[in-house]
Parts: sequence; C-alpha cells; structure tokens
Amino acid sequence: MSIQDVITDINNSTTKVNADKASTRLGNNTIDQDGFLQLLMTQLKYQDPLKPMDNAEFVSQQAQFTQISELQKLNKTMMSNNQLMQASTLIGKEVTLTDPENPDSTVTGTVSEARITDKNTNIVVNNKEYPINSIKSIKEAI
Repeated sequence: MSIQDVITDINNSTTKVNADKASTRLGNNTIDQDGFLQLLMTQLKYQDPLKPMDNAEFVSQQAQFTQISELQKLNKTMMSNNQLMQASTLIGKEVTLTDPENPDSTVTGTVSEARITDKNTNIVVNNKEYPINSIKSIKEAI
C-alpha cells in the first residue's frame, strides 16, 4: 500500500466521520446553509492535494443549494397563503370547535376573522382566536 493510498483512506475516513457528525446533529436529513458551508470547508481541508476539487463544482453545488433553499421558502409562503385562503372562506359561517383550553367542551359561533401566525392559521369566533384544526363542524350562519 502506497503512502498516497494511506492518505486517501485517512481523508475518506475523516470526511465520513465529519459527515456522520453533521447527520447526527441535524437528525432529520436536512442541512442548512451553515451546515453546507461547513461540509464544503471540510471537503477543502481534507481534499487530495494531487487531485484538487473543481471550483466549478463548488459554484454549482452552492447554486443548487440556494435554489433548493429558495424553493423551500416559496413552498412555505404558498402553503401559508393557501391556508389563509381556506380560512377566509369560513368567514360568516357558523362553526363548532373544540376549546383548546378545555378539550371536553365545544364552542359554537360565527367566524368573524381569519389570521395567520408563524406556525398556525387561526380563526376568530366570539372575539376569541382558535386554531383552524380545532373545527368539528361548519354550516351556513342563520
């Protein structure tokens, strides 16, 4: 086994360990931009000096990562707008929903407003805000 083979084996092992650590840290198979840059720096640090990585490949990877990131943001915005549109169709309708503060009781009233927060889409019934997923039934208001 040549010295070059030993160096390559060490580099491959180190890169695998670093990638495993990143995977463990992230847990759900997603990587943010900082994680991507750390992985890129690790690749640069442990690359084979006789076969350096191509700069065009780095630029391509960064462009792909940016594109995926922007698509995820667009998807989140579209989902948020879709939820708000669905909630707005409930305005003026009578709903029966589970009270989040007391799961054994229900609240009935007319939806007066739809709101969107960072995490949820909510409706306002009887001047109180409720998550849209607590609705049990919907009917035309009388």
